[in-house]
Formats: sequence, structure tokens, C-alpha cells
Amino acid sequence: MKAGRLFFGYDFYIVFPVSFLIFWSILNIYSATIHEYKNLYLKQALYGTIGLGILLIFPRINYRKIVNLSPFLYIIGILSLVAVIFAGTTILGAKRWISLGLFTIQPSEFMKFVLILITAYILGSGKEKVDGKKALTAGLIAGIPFFLTMKQPDLGTAITLLIPVVVMLFVGGLNKKIIYGTVLTGILSSPFIWDHLKDYQKKRIIAFINPEADPFKSAYHILQSKIAVGSGQITGKGFLQGTQSKLFFLPEQHTDFIFATIGEEWGFIFSSFILILYLIIGLRIFYWGIKVKDPEGKYICFGAGSLILTQAFINIAMTIGLAPVVGITLPFLSYGGSSMVTFSLIIGIVLSIIRIHKLEKLHFS
Repeated sequence: MKAGRLFFGYDFYIVFPVSFLIFWSILNIYSATIHEYKNLYLKQALYGTIGLGILLIFPRINYRKIVNLSPFLYIIGILSLVAVIFAGTTILGAKRWISLGLFTIQPSEFMKFVLILITAYILGSGKEKVDGKKALTAGLIAGIPFFLTMKQPDLGTAITLLIPVVVMLFVGGLNKKIIYGTVLTGILSSPFIWDHLKDYQKKRIIAFINPEADPFKSAYHILQSKIAVGSGQITGKGFLQGTQSKLFFLPEQHTDFIFATIGEEWGFIFSSFILILYLIIGLRIFYWGIKVKDPEGKYICFGAGSLILTQAFINIAMTIGLAPVVGITLPFLSYGGSSMVTFSLIIGIVLSIIRIHKLEKLHFS
């Protein structure tokens, strides 16, 4: 079979940027961890290989079959989140993982993929426009993993679970009065939400507003990250030459703060290039969301694009002090198998939607 036919329907405007980010992740995790951990970059190479495999294989699966499995996947996801509460592994004071011996998984990460699928399943059935009943169903379905994730506690991931659902409801034509009412309810309930935040979460928000008030504790991450990014200047200090990460000033330099490592060693120009890649990926997915006629495929594209763009924005914004530290990964770049596989699955199903759309268009033209 010729390569052209084998990869017919693949959108390489998405595949190439994602593949580059995966490669760049392995390279920069090597730089960020080799002075402290000897094999994390090898693990990331394994996760990246799995991710690339998903990008190549997943598009050849009809996405409708996977969407039809979403209720079953949702139940597995909820049971996994409940399992975290009773048998989870605690790392750095948070219980978010399940240990499977040689590796751990983070169920809340996989719920991002599952929630996009099941929301598309709910909104895409029956009438095309979203009514109050569908919106309420989608809200309840999203609310359960949201509160289970908040219990871990993991505010950042909990927020990112809701973002694609909200965007998909908006795209579905939900009545604006319901949207405005929900936003207003959220604003009015903010004092209640504040009272139920953990102490460290409150300190992170206060540190964002006034980092100089507690520079050695709650604001330490933000200040060190800003120093690292700023010290890279235009062209960076060079590969393996970062001082903030190598001298242990920058915490979590291979996970939540990988962008600070990149900014320090590669500078403003290459950091801007990374931002452009995320923008290309997100906008390209939105482009297909507009073109695809199938409601479920359309919803998935808008949910996927909004999640990738928003999570990348929040992570980078917190790295440079424009958002509170909430503890979320930078898609495809941060260390971690759960995040890598989850976002690869999200891109994989988008590529399946694109491929099926092209095949059906070719068939009926």
C-alpha cells in the first residue's frame, strides 16, 4: 500500500506540530532532570512513542464507534476516581494517582478525554440545538468528576474538566440567559468556593496577587519561574545551561514548570514559537469543527480545541506570573504518561473525525 493511501485523510497541519512538541518534550525533560534523575527522559520517550502510535493508528478507527462507547468509558472513569479516594497514591501531599506497580496513572487526566466524548454523545443526539434538558444532563455528567477531582485536591484539573463542556454547550446554541445565569451564579458563589478551598490553594491565589508578600513559601514557585524565563532573554542560555533548574531553584521544572526551563535555555524567540504551535493546533481543530457536518464530530472538535488552547494558556500564564499556580500540565511537553496519552487520544479522535469527513465527502461527491 502506498504511503499516500495509507495516510489519506490525515491532517498534517495537526500531526506535525504535535509530533514536534512530543520530540521537544523528551529533549527538554532530559535537560531539566538529568542532573537529578537519570531515567525520566527515557520514560517520557516511552510515553511519547505511545502518543505517536496513537496519532498514527487512532485516525483509522471510526470515531463514532468510540463515541458510542462513551457511557461505558464514563463509568470506568468515575470508578477510577472513586478508587483514588480509597486506594490512591499520595505524592507531594495530593492523592491523585493509582499505582500499577511499574507506573502510576492519573484518572482525572483521562476524564478530560472521556468527558469530551460523552458530552458530544449527549449533545449530538436528537435535535441539533442544545435545549435545557441536554444542558442539565451534560452539567450533571461533568459535575461528578469535577467534585471527585476537587476532593483529591486538584483545582487545576477540575477546572480543565469543565472548560470543554462549557464551550461545547455554547457551540450547541444553548440559550444565552442560561449561560449568563450560570456565570452570575458562579460569581455570587465565589465566597462559598473560597471558604472550601484548601489552605495551600488560598495561599497560591494570594501569592499571585501579591507575590512579594511571601517570596520564600507560597510565592516561591512563581518568583523562581519568572526569574528563569526572564534570564533566558531573547535567545536563551543554551541547551543544558539553565541555572535556575540545574541549581535546584526552580521546583517541578519537568512537570508544571517545563515552560520555564524552555524559556531559560531557549529564550523568547523559541518560547514564542511554542506558543505559535499551540495556536496552530487549536485553530486548525476549530477549523474542522466548523467544516464537519456530523454534530458529534463538531462538538468533539470544539471541545478538544478549547481544552488544548486553554490548558496551554493557563500553564504558560502561571509560569510567567499572569495566573495563579494551579498545577496543570503543558500539553505534550510536561512530563507524565497520563497527560501524554490523554492528549494524544484527544488529537487521535480529532484526526479520525477529519479522516472520516474526507472519506465521506469523497464517497458522496
